[in-house]
Amino acid sequence: MSGTVGLDIILTGMARSGTTLSCSLLNKLPQCVALHEPMNPAGLVGLGFPGAYLERIASFFATQRASLLGSGTAVSKAREGRVPDNPFGSARDAGGLRSSTVKDEDVHFGKPLQPDFRLVIKHPNLFTATLSTLQTRYPCYAIVRNPLATLLSWQSIQAAVNDGHVPFGEAFDPELKSDLAAEPDRLGRQLIILRWYYSRYATLLPPNHVIRYEDLVSSCGRALAVIDPDAAAHAEPLESHNTSTLYDAGLVRQLANRLLEDDSIYCGFYVPSDIEKLRAAWTPRK
Repeated sequence: MSGTVGLDIILTGMARSGTTLSCSLLNKLPQCVALHEPMNPAGLVGLGFPGAYLERIASFFATQRASLLGSGTAVSKAREGRVPDNPFGSARDAGGLRSSTVKDEDVHFGKPLQPDFRLVIKHPNLFTATLSTLQTRYPCYAIVRNPLATLLSWQSIQAAVNDGHVPFGEAFDPELKSDLAAEPDRLGRQLIILRWYYSRYATLLPPNHVIRYEDLVSSCGRALAVIDPDAAAHAEPLESHNTSTLYDAGLVRQLANRLLEDDSIYCGFYVPSDIEKLRAAWTPRK
């Protein structure tokens, strides 16, 4: 274990839960750099596990840390040279779905960094699937979100999760892959994925290492102080997107009803009243 490993940090979370927003906010701090899905997960599939996998992660951290200290740049998915707060655009394709508008870039972070700066690498599905291994070596954190808002967002994007799949979660979690293969219903698969996310974090992470999107927004970003204490000074004007006009209001009742049928899906992070309150917030829009 390297001498700086405590400052190399793993961030994961549910797809569309605010992980990219968290990266954007962390990048506003003076001694923190957060990279949005910078690795190629396909290159990790088939490595000896856990040994070779962990060594590849450690090597990537070391390479990006050296690049940031040397030239101020690191690899990240980005838009126009910076990590955005949302990787998806608002424009819809012919099928009514929104596409990701980020790509791999060499991002210049433009701030003087000390050798022990915090380097955060974020991958939702890859790191969720391998969380039990990653936490043996790194501080690990996750972002979660109201399950109704999460499902609504999944219906609006051009991504594998829209069809009820998380390829690089399935690649490292055979049980998840089997469960999804056995479920013919798209929404049924999405509910399996929701349960998978929440249960992984409930089982593997300390409660204070799981940040709710709603708390991130209401605290103006200060909830990220558990990752970097400098975030305690954040006062970002953040607005919740849980009732975004980009989501289909016509799906609210159907999705809410499915979630209320089985509150074990969200594993104590949310309760049925959270679903009911968000459903009610949509009522004037219908």
